Amino acid sequence: MALYDAAGVRGALLFGYPWQLAADARDRYPNRFVPFLAEGYANALHPDSSYMHPDGLEQVLSAGVVHGLGEVICRHSAFQLGASGGYYSEPANNVPANHPALIQAYQAAGRFGAAVNVHQEWFAADELEQAFASVPETTFVWAHAGHGSADTARGVLQRHPNVLADLSARTPWIGPGTVLLRPNGTLNPAWAGVLEDYADRFLVGLDLFAPAHYQAGYVEQLVNYYRGLLGQLDPGVADLIGHSNAERIAPFTQLGGRPVRSSPRRATGDD
Repeated sequence: MALYDAAGVRGALLFGYPWQLAADARDRYPNRFVPFLAEGYANALHPDSSYMHPDGLEQVLSAGVVHGLGEVICRHSAFQLGASGGYYSEPANNVPANHPALIQAYQAAGRFGAAVNVHQEWFAADELEQAFASVPETTFVWAHAGHGSADTARGVLQRHPNVLADLSARTPWIGPGTVLLRPNGTLNPAWAGVLEDYADRFLVGLDLFAPAHYQAGYVEQLVNYYRGLLGQLDPGVADLIGHSNAERIAPFTQLGGRPVRSSPRRATGDD
């Protein structure tokens, strides 16, 4: 909380692992955090994963213990962070986003108005789109927009009105090959276009997960990076992407409150 306060972050959709940490943070700061149920990096289909037990999943969702699922790690390339991430690394993960057990978990989330954040990289978008189409009543957030191009993100959002995308891990420090800002600090024009056209379908995120990330200097530079990005957009668009979209899909409510589901829609001039 001190790191967020110092950087001026008002709140977050929190993917704690174990997930009880996120629920505990909400209990202590009910207006600052919305807890999502996350499992370990390679554990989405582990026999002990909450995603594999629909009855138990429904219990925590119906009780408002969590208000979302994820980040559900599916197709994920192997990676190693640089110095700012303490050289943290993980091997590739190859869980299909349209696995039948995960479809059941997505359906459970939809029944309780809970959003699902899924990590599936752009090269396996076909599997992910099958999942989106099979559970149209569930709101999804495509983590990092799949580390794909602006055109790829545009196509997915156009085809699936129940999907948003987050812009986390697309910085010089994480996902350096998919940075949204050019070397001179200006926003990539293709991304500027899709963010303007689908303003109510994107969110920002910090993606803090390695121990080395939890340093004031690192959090501040991430926050400043996204502020620099948002500052190049129309103020109304920046407001939606910066916080309003997150509040819409997982409202920051008092302890015990349940979010009211609102289906994402195409941005219009009235937003």
